[in-house]
Amino acid sequence: MKKSFLIGFLTILIIGSLIVAGIIILDLAEDETSIGKLYMFPISVETKTYMITVRSNYSSVPEVNYFGLTKSVSVDFIGDPETAFCNITIPSDLLWGELSVIDKYYQMSDAYYTQSNNSTYNSIYFTFNHIALTKHFEIRGTEGVSELPT
Repeated sequence: MKKSFLIGFLTILIIGSLIVAGIIILDLAEDETSIGKLYMFPISVETKTYMITVRSNYSSVPEVNYFGLTKSVSVDFIGDPETAFCNITIPSDLLWGELSVIDKYYQMSDAYYTQSNNSTYNSIYFTFNHIALTKHFEIRGTEGVSELPT
């Protein structure tokens, strides 16, 4: 009787451990989705390289470019429809002044994004609903490095 009790107890302990491990793994996966992935994009303008970062939970890697003529950073998400967030961080010595967010062709209302600046970087955070093959955003500054990227 003691052997059967011990076998039952060990079986319950092992099953309980597997359930706890499964919950931890699911929690970690959900945490990565809520935090998103960090992507870094080196942008070279003349002789200087600037690092633009994008943190997003969108399922594919965004494409990032800088356009000196329009003083803007473009961020494109290409892929299946989904709802996601995006946090773009741009060096203040690349793009500065009053910033605005353009969603395809339309200027986004201030109520739909959060902007912060720590004197070194400008950060823009917003959520979006990607319903087309390509979702295009631009961050435009009133001031910025005006030379064309090399």
